[in-house]
Amino acid sequence: MADNHEILLVAKDKNLYFFPFIDSFEVISGKELFDEQFLQLNAAKFRQYQLIIFLDFGFEVAMAVQVRPLTRAKIVVFFWNHFKEEHYELLRQIQNESAIDEVYHFDALEAHTLGLKHNSSFYSANVQLPEERSTTDLFFGATDNGRKEIAKQYQEEFSSRGVTTNYFILPLRGNEQAGYLSYSEYLRLVAKSRGILELLRAGQQGVTLRTFESMYFQKKLVTGNDVIFDYQCYHPDNIFLLSQRSLDELPAFLNQAYQPIAPEILDFFDAPNWAQRFLTIDESLFERYEYRANLLARLKK
Repeated sequence: MADNHEILLVAKDKNLYFFPFIDSFEVISGKELFDEQFLQLNAAKFRQYQLIIFLDFGFEVAMAVQVRPLTRAKIVVFFWNHFKEEHYELLRQIQNESAIDEVYHFDALEAHTLGLKHNSSFYSANVQLPEERSTTDLFFGATDNGRKEIAKQYQEEFSSRGVTTNYFILPLRGNEQAGYLSYSEYLRLVAKSRGILELLRAGQQGVTLRTFESMYFQKKLVTGNDVIFDYQCYHPDNIFLLSQRSLDELPAFLNQAYQPIAPEILDFFDAPNWAQRFLTIDESLFERYEYRANLLARLKK
């Protein structure tokens, strides 16, 4: 087992999402790998790394090529997004590059379909939710991606049942557009709501960032993600499946007490344990802490 200081995570931007809260291993921005001065100053670190994880968002094959001569580390690419056309093209490039040792996907079903290795998605137990008074029932924070109209339709349905909402929808994906919230600012809005609304992009499935926020902060999750029913973190008192329950049940659902998730499940998804699984995979851990028998049966078909 590698010391966590011998692990490097390369993201598009180390300041995005919950990355600044990770303290068990180093996180850098991919663009730093094209800075010769940065590589020279960190040459000793690269010699010591046992594992370098590249996230697919913002990844370029040239990044792995750049660091391969500097390290004997295992180099992996981790897809933590549902595949769209650009991901298939990126995968083709990755599979033709000898600098990359292995490729993983966060979604067990899609990994099985694509013939890739699987590791769960991840979060950081270090993330702290700001102390705020709840002022709404459901918060929806997302980019549009075709979800704005259906979100408005649900908003009307919620309102007619006395369920209040707060929506923050950006037109585009990315942190360079006007109005973009830092993750800390986003968490402040989450803290002001009793629950989180999750509407997925077409084809998206698996455990998402919204799922983790629900689990770690004990916020109710109202979701269009039916696959979550087959995950160990699912509990009907915590997760409301829009396709399987009447909206008339929603007010009572929001008033029910949240059922805390087993600590061992939260530990399973925590960043340092997630990273170690790239080095020592125990398939039984996924069956115990990630997904249930129904999903397992689909994987074995």
